[in-house]
Amino acid sequence: MCKRLVSTGMPRQHSCVEWEKVDGAFHKPRRLHLEIDNSGLFPCPTPGCEHEGFASKRGCRKHVKTKHPWYTYFDTKPKVCNEIDTKSTVKDLSSLGNKPALACCDVNSQFGRSFSAWLQNITGGGKKAKQAEISVTRAFKFLKYCCEQSGEDEPSLLSTLELVDYFLCSSKFLTGFLDYLESTWEIGKPGRLGYVTGIADLLDFRRFHSPCGAVLQNFSVTDVYIKRARQCLAKQMRSHWTTDLDIDSLESRRSWATLAELQTVIPYHSQRYKTVLQECKKKSPITATDLTFSTRFVAVLMFVKVKGCRPMTYQHLTVKMFENAKTNGGMVDQTIFKTAQKYGFNSLYFDEISLDIVDDYIQYVRPLLNPQCDYLLLNRNGMQFQKLTDLLSVLVFQAIGKYIHPTRYRQIIETESVNKLDLEEQRCVSEDQKHSSNVARVHYQKLRSRDVALRGRSCMEKLRGETGKAMDMCVRKLREPDSDEIDNDEAETTAKYAIATPTLPPTTQSTEVPTNSKRPVRFSQEEDKYLRKGIKQFGFSWTQILNCPLYRFEKSRVARTLRKRALSLKLI
Repeated sequence: MCKRLVSTGMPRQHSCVEWEKVDGAFHKPRRLHLEIDNSGLFPCPTPGCEHEGFASKRGCRKHVKTKHPWYTYFDTKPKVCNEIDTKSTVKDLSSLGNKPALACCDVNSQFGRSFSAWLQNITGGGKKAKQAEISVTRAFKFLKYCCEQSGEDEPSLLSTLELVDYFLCSSKFLTGFLDYLESTWEIGKPGRLGYVTGIADLLDFRRFHSPCGAVLQNFSVTDVYIKRARQCLAKQMRSHWTTDLDIDSLESRRSWATLAELQTVIPYHSQRYKTVLQECKKKSPITATDLTFSTRFVAVLMFVKVKGCRPMTYQHLTVKMFENAKTNGGMVDQTIFKTAQKYGFNSLYFDEISLDIVDDYIQYVRPLLNPQCDYLLLNRNGMQFQKLTDLLSVLVFQAIGKYIHPTRYRQIIETESVNKLDLEEQRCVSEDQKHSSNVARVHYQKLRSRDVALRGRSCMEKLRGETGKAMDMCVRKLREPDSDEIDNDEAETTAKYAIATPTLPPTTQSTEVPTNSKRPVRFSQEEDKYLRKGIKQFGFSWTQILNCPLYRFEKSRVARTLRKRALSLKLI
């Protein structure tokens, strides 16, 4: 009966039976014709399936593909043998979507448990259990790398702490591990900085147990290399903030918007939410997509209308907290969020309109999600909504076509506050958002440097005095032709050309290039404006920008020169 079957010990949905090659299979795979039932759900077409039904055809097809893959080629599930055919092959883990992870030593060993307990102790920093687990894992990945490079086995490493001290004392292993993270695993600078912190914690843990004097002396050398690694990575991160996170660069990637544009997101989606809410009040059948949209809309409303805070604030907002706000003047105080250790609490203020809208969501929309917890924002399974960053980005992109996440939204608020608020109000906004924006800081530095440059120039003019004016006159004469080297006719021609030149249109001036000269023609300010508009309209398609009749570029321009100019202007 069975031609091919592989038993791999994997979950049933990942079995490698090739049903199309089993005896009695259809010549062509079955097409699923799904129909909605009286309850508004799509039932599973396979006989004997006890699932209640799905809200969408996509969910039903996915269920059949993963739970009943035989139904594509059979009416009833065939009986297959349990013997492994010699011709059968096991699917690679990468084909199943499992992403490989960096090798790590056993964190549940005696050494790993003592290290984690020390990190959670007061002397080890008083970290939470999750933070301690992350630090232990990162440090043990470093030890695993050292074992692979030195040829030592893991059991002897965890049982003999002298090997741990040896690896920590070797700067070669530390440098090689950080290079390995960057080159092989492509881990960014913040991630590598986290690994350096984990190794430093392991170094402090071993120093806590008072090894011999020679080991302590070598530990001090490792401290120097760890300090230098932190300084180097921090310097690279600051450089990244200055270039890639510059506002001009973000605008070229459609990752920046004005606050006025973001205020149009709620009006754009309001009519759809109003329709869904009315259907919920009438207790009409509602699709899962509309329920998810309602959760997204309420979350975006709180980001834009209530407070542009960190996503974790709204993620851990409970129904009980919101109900207490009705009797507390619209104020919600909570302590479960990312910056709780620094600020101790976070307060949200709901005005009357926000209270009414969120209350309607709790009364009419949230019960349809079958709540399994007390959190306010739920996913389709009735559990806590986890992906609030993606949630905001989806609705914003649908409304204005730009990629804005909560962190970028707070950066936009803080950056625009410099133009509309005084210093005290700016500090108040930053403190209320629990946010310190590197993008805004770089923007402030750029504006300040330009202002300083202009004021410094005027101050230098005062310092130069009369001698400076004489020097300026001498510099201007360097651009004037010598009267002894030209005759009267040439002087008249030069004077006529000097008078006629201002009357020519700008495009004519820019296109007159000497035939014998190979020097490139500089881009004018108008061409830079056309280039910015073209990028916003066509993206990075330089040929379309160049051939667009709305933009007038110099005749010698080609697609390659537009790209080079965009690079110099940091538009890409």
